[in-house]
Amino acid sequence: MKDNGIIEITFHGRGGQTAVTASQLLAEMTYETGFEDAIAIPIIGAERRGAPIMAFTKVSKESKIRTYDSVKHPDYIMIFDTSLLEIPRIRESIPEDVVLIINSKSKLNKEYLPKNAKVYIVDATGICIEEQFMHSSGPILNIPMLGAFGKVSGYFGLDTMKTVLNKVFGEKKIEKNMAVANRAFDTVKELK
Repeated sequence: MKDNGIIEITFHGRGGQTAVTASQLLAEMTYETGFEDAIAIPIIGAERRGAPIMAFTKVSKESKIRTYDSVKHPDYIMIFDTSLLEIPRIRESIPEDVVLIINSKSKLNKEYLPKNAKVYIVDATGICIEEQFMHSSGPILNIPMLGAFGKVSGYFGLDTMKTVLNKVFGEKKIEKNMAVANRAFDTVKELK
């Protein structure tokens, strides 16, 4: 958290992995739990499916957010695809004291990660495949990644996720959304 009380989150994903939607949903979920302010800052360009993309969310428990620029020193980073860690500009953007939540089935090669970072992994892809939570280009990763974030950060729980997801996507999609959210919430673990 910054001196001004703003918590900053960066999302690294690939086009089609729903990282931009995740940043918007995160703002909604924190606001729903009583945060004073929350904004999502998508970086939308000419990216194609599969190309690296970024999005940002800023949340504040105490005050209005007055800055709308991209995040330079995030408190949390969510990595939707481990292959993104091989890109030098992404590796170099990871600060020492960050909390990383990474979509990974198993242990990671920590050589790309700062020594002082707290690293959590969740098999969001595996959860989506098993639960058939897919779209035409692959797994819909935003909901399991947000489930893991809720557990790691403590900023919101599954009830808040259900309320927001019901508002955004409607009642007919809530069962599948919550199935993947619950599994990610229950299985995210710290990498030692």
